[in-house]
Amino acid sequence: MYSHIIFDLDGTLIQSLPGIATALNDALAEHQLPTHSTDAIRTFIGDGAYTLCARAATEQSEDTIERVHQSFLKEYSKAWRNGTIVFEGIQELIGSLKSMECTLSVLSNKPHSFTTEMVDYFFPDKPFDLVLGQREGVAKKPDPSGVHEILGELEQTSNNSVLVGDATIDIVTARNAGISSIAVIWGYHGLDQLTSVSPKHIAKSIDQLIEILTPKNVPAFR
Repeated sequence: MYSHIIFDLDGTLIQSLPGIATALNDALAEHQLPTHSTDAIRTFIGDGAYTLCARAATEQSEDTIERVHQSFLKEYSKAWRNGTIVFEGIQELIGSLKSMECTLSVLSNKPHSFTTEMVDYFFPDKPFDLVLGQREGVAKKPDPSGVHEILGELEQTSNNSVLVGDATIDIVTARNAGISSIAVIWGYHGLDQLTSVSPKHIAKSIDQLIEILTPKNVPAFR
């Protein structure tokens, strides 16, 4: 059993695509650049806000991408609640893990201010022992620095820790940090993409995630 679970945020705990798409397209339009479909924007997500904007503003100068980036941050501060929901079953899973005295944390490539604000908003009971987003001067996923920081702060070991995420970058991060990984397929990357990076476990549903995280002698969460 894993007693310390590190969760990715977007696409793992919450469905945040509508707000991201709205803010990104508004930012692009502000700079007279082509906008994108929601399905296309889904493929841009996972590597942080700047990379999101760079993928959307292809063949543009670094100065233009940075202006789009700043506009996106402004727009997203207004739009992040739009259509954003916690995936069904996640609240119950988190509550059950806490009742089992598991240590829980969040590691995201979303800017730290948005990460903490959204976690506080959608999880008001504050079940997470540490929440980290992308911070200036700190390498983002797939660099293992964030995982190592969490392990140190929470006095956890690599043997009892697992990273749960919906994107290949989460699985690679776990491998780089020397911890186990669980890929969930309800987020932004599909099964073929996730299996290509060989996660330790794959959860195709919240029930499968529960089975992986629950030892055999503990009653089912629901």
